[in-house]
Amino acid sequence: MSESRTVPPAPLLRGGPRTAPAPSAARGRRRAPLAALASRLTERDAWLLEMLAEHTVLTTAHITALWHTGQRSANRRLLALHRLGLLDSFRPRLQRGAAPEHYLLARTAADLLSARYATTPAALGWSSELVTRTAYSPLLAHNLGVATFFTHLATPNDPELGRASAWWSEQRCQQLWGDLVRPDAYGRHTRTDDTGTVGFFLEYDTGTEAHARLARKLEEYAEAASATRIRPLVLFTLHSHRREQNLHHTLATHPALASVNVATTARDQAAPGQAEHHPAQAVWLPLGRPATRTRLLDLPGLWPVEQRPTGDVEQAAAWTRGVAMPAPDPRCPHTPTPFAPTRPPRA
Repeated sequence: MSESRTVPPAPLLRGGPRTAPAPSAARGRRRAPLAALASRLTERDAWLLEMLAEHTVLTTAHITALWHTGQRSANRRLLALHRLGLLDSFRPRLQRGAAPEHYLLARTAADLLSARYATTPAALGWSSELVTRTAYSPLLAHNLGVATFFTHLATPNDPELGRASAWWSEQRCQQLWGDLVRPDAYGRHTRTDDTGTVGFFLEYDTGTEAHARLARKLEEYAEAASATRIRPLVLFTLHSHRREQNLHHTLATHPALASVNVATTARDQAAPGQAEHHPAQAVWLPLGRPATRTRLLDLPGLWPVEQRPTGDVEQAAAWTRGVAMPAPDPRCPHTPTPFAPTRPPRA
């Protein structure tokens, strides 16, 4: 956990994408037999279920963008999946305006994925209290911020910016590297023509942690670099330009920079000529080095050759061991082909 805990200021409504039935009504939905669902699901549906198993909760806005579809089409399909008992949802009650629907796996979906990957719902992180624990989690806004970061990377508006080709959750990272570091996510960004890629650990900052805590994180990454013989790239996305400036002033000479590459961005700052912040654009500034802001794909070139990020982080993690389900590709299948519920061979 990387953010301080605060109690959510407002109660939450439980319900589906168009109405807000009582919890007992949601629990009382008829669960379709798993075999009968096979003919009703597409590969895109199955991909969404795997993404929710990996990342726990996504909003309508995230799903619409990741599906590359319109809001009306997304709402219709989400409603259908909800009625099939595959999705649960809740909607935070805001003091002003309306929050989007927040979607999670329902029990039927957890059972379906468990059958597909020869595991159990518990191993996938599902429990009967998942909706309640997620809705009232003090880290909900932080986790949704991470999801927004990767949704932008997975759905660029310019092919020159590349696209996310890996997005691992905090829980997966903790399984793999929890004894060394606990990043908010691991990601990989790839050029559209597959000629280059950037792997990175993400630290999503909301301004609640002291700079001393961020400095300790760098020390942990330096220890991990020594243990794995990999020079990691760590990205800090900060909530304001002022906090970013203060962080550079505090950590520019940190000893960990001898073995760790670090770059920062401020979410209240957009790239030149752009109206809104986008993490794939020229918004990144290396820590401890004089440089101008650059695109995510061009970050490694800002360091001398001998100091650039190195090593295959994914291979070094040996990530298939002890993990219930492979990490889904953040790039959604574009063709809504029928779902093939075949069980993959065990690793």
